[in-house]
Amino acid sequence: MAPSPPPARFPEGAAMDAGFTQHRLLTMIHMAPGLLFMLLGPFQFMRGLRNRRPAMHRWMGRVFLVSGLIVGTTALVMSPHMAIGGATETAATMVFATLLLVSLTQAYVAIRRREIARHREWMIRAFAIGLAVSTVRPIVGVFFATRAITHLTAHDFFGIAFWLGFTLHLVGAEVWIRWREV
Repeated sequence: MAPSPPPARFPEGAAMDAGFTQHRLLTMIHMAPGLLFMLLGPFQFMRGLRNRRPAMHRWMGRVFLVSGLIVGTTALVMSPHMAIGGATETAATMVFATLLLVSLTQAYVAIRRREIARHREWMIRAFAIGLAVSTVRPIVGVFFATRAITHLTAHDFFGIAFWLGFTLHLVGAEVWIRWREV
């Protein structure tokens, strides 16, 4: 008789990854452009790059835009099927994926009309929303670390973490945009 495998150290973790494991291609189609979006985003806001190499800024901007559109669209597809936090997480993801797509579309429309300031504002919003995933993770970590006190499960707090992370970033973007106007 073969020895049985050791018990999973974090069985909840395996359950949380199940949706991503079942939808590997969709996950990769979401994550690869997400990486491009995160890497290219900061360069789009570098004044020196925009001024000294406008052609490079435009090409990087196109890749950034397409990457963001793929990320937003795949988030809309993934969310109802892979949300660890159930309906609360799905709602947050759907709202902010839609806002990401709207922001990118508005940024594109503004630049086509040569409305540079308006384009920049919409790009700041888009990047802030996309970057919010990096804030959701530490918030989830805080919830995991405090489970002994709160008795919340991952299903309970993942949606809350998504709402907090995305909202903080969007509010931060709006404050930045307004502060820069002064």
